[in-house]
Amino acid sequence: MYSEIWQDPRLSFKHLNVCATNITLKVRESALYRTPLESAMERSDFRKKIWTPDTCIINSKSSSIHSSPSENTFVILYENGLVWSNFRLNVKTPCSVNLKMFPFDSLSCEIVLESYSFNTDEVRLMWHDVPITMMEKVELPDFDLIGWSTDHQRLEYPNGIWDRAKVKFTFARRYGFYLFQSYFPTSLTVISSWVGFFFDVRSVSARITLGVSSLLALTFQFGNVLRHLPRVSYIKCLDVWMIFSVIFIFCTLVELAIVCQLNRWERERQIGSKVLGHWLNQIRKTRKKETKGGDEGGGGGALRKRIPILAQLKAAADANSGTGTTTTAITSPNSNSIQDNNKLVANNFTSIEHETYAYEKKNGFAHRLQRFVYAICPPDRDWTITSVQVDRCSMIMFPLSFLIFNVVYWSIYFMKMDRPM
Repeated sequence: MYSEIWQDPRLSFKHLNVCATNITLKVRESALYRTPLESAMERSDFRKKIWTPDTCIINSKSSSIHSSPSENTFVILYENGLVWSNFRLNVKTPCSVNLKMFPFDSLSCEIVLESYSFNTDEVRLMWHDVPITMMEKVELPDFDLIGWSTDHQRLEYPNGIWDRAKVKFTFARRYGFYLFQSYFPTSLTVISSWVGFFFDVRSVSARITLGVSSLLALTFQFGNVLRHLPRVSYIKCLDVWMIFSVIFIFCTLVELAIVCQLNRWERERQIGSKVLGHWLNQIRKTRKKETKGGDEGGGGGALRKRIPILAQLKAAADANSGTGTTTTAITSPNSNSIQDNNKLVANNFTSIEHETYAYEKKNGFAHRLQRFVYAICPPDRDWTITSVQVDRCSMIMFPLSFLIFNVVYWSIYFMKMDRPM
């Protein structure tokens, strides 16, 4: 409802001897003595027959007067020439929106009034003592009306100075829908991604499926919310929540990759320990046979062919140091035997270098990562980290990190919120 009040002394009827102190200028259409033509003429707007301040809403996109069934307008004329004009308007005006705090944001809508035809020499605009009256609480599906304010300005145009009256309505967004449709589901999605920490290390497919499914579900929820929002270039409050939720789920997949790699190294160590144990047993058996053969004084050349590489390396080292106490059946203390052993050692080391290069080429990143870890944590100390230890640590660190993020997130945005909860 929009009302205008002005005084026109020319319309005063105080000097007349009448009982009424005000007249409502509205034709009764039920009068039977009027002809159809007269009724149609009298139903015309009385404002067109009197002087009006010609106010308009200069920032409106569209406006219309309600008609149910006839136009909802009336004009009251008081005995002192005071005119009260009232409309039931439907106005569309622009609203300023800042979505940085979405969905805890607020928006303001302004209605700007000016006289379209008269400057301040003829019309002065001012607000009434009670400019806005709310007959009942305003209920909107997505917003709550939390306040309003009025303002008066005087602007200078090329053809004079005009008065401007402004009224601003402030609306706060109802965020309950977004709590239940965005925040709670994404929190459960992040928490459900931690279930993989309790799976067995060898259940790689199940853990990958859980992590990827959580990531896809979160992306779908985020897209569903953004579809109903305008496209802006800055980050919103909800964007920060969604981005960190995606990061938490992505970190679970990174943790899975680390666990799988550690598990692979553990299996390789176990296999290497078994192979090394088997070689050591073979060396012990060979040395026992060799010792027996040396005591009998023969068969040294035939046994050398059956000695593994490690045994030959040990024999060459003993020959170079000049202590051939237990290898008399294999080597002799002459120079030719020492040279042959040195050649054998050089060939064996060359073979080992080729095998090491081939292994590094095949498993380059894993090997370099392992060497980097060994450089930081020397292997002579017990720095071994197992995949089970990583999972147990993740069971504590991930929930704790998410809890800290929630405390920081809600504390910051509640302090920035310039609206009642």
